[in-house]
Amino acid sequence: MNIQPINNQQTYKTNFKSTYPVVHWVAEANGSYAPIANMQLVKKLQGKIIRMLNKPLAESKKQMEVAEQRLRAYIGACDVSYRNNPHVRSFYNRTESSVGGFSPLSYVISGDDVELFENTLAKNIGKAKGNAREYLAHPYSPEAVEAIKAYNDGGLRFVKSSSKQIKDKKGRAYILHTKFEIVRNKTGKIKDYRFVDARFLPVKG
Repeated sequence: MNIQPINNQQTYKTNFKSTYPVVHWVAEANGSYAPIANMQLVKKLQGKIIRMLNKPLAESKKQMEVAEQRLRAYIGACDVSYRNNPHVRSFYNRTESSVGGFSPLSYVISGDDVELFENTLAKNIGKAKGNAREYLAHPYSPEAVEAIKAYNDGGLRFVKSSSKQIKDKKGRAYILHTKFEIVRNKTGKIKDYRFVDARFLPVKG
């Protein structure tokens, strides 16, 4: 897949939407990129993106890398909610399978909707697990299991809601594609994944 560099990309006129799916692409150095479908690796790469976008600039002791700076500027240009409130969180699709079609594994929620999502769905899991630990000595009571199911089902409806998806003026929903490069140690083992670029593209078309 050819993802043009962030600083050469067109930024799209979007409205006050706050959710979008993410597909992470990985390659060896100077190799071809392939999309990642392994949830464990998806969560690792998604975590890198979330930390870059949430990094508190005023408190950071380490200078932000150029690629990180470009990513924040690019997301801010495309995602008005993030530009107004630079805070994001992830949601992972654990309820849908890709059968005869495409189902993204990870999503970004941005701006004011982060707090809304956490208050209406995420915090219920923590409360239910806390109560279970207190009375059952383990976190998985029937109430906790039900809260997790409600989170997975309700969260997917939340991120896929047409009223919240990032779209352009033509009404086309967008997906964020990222590029990571594998970093290996001297023995050839993978030690990290280096963020290279990202780009919004229409979900369809």
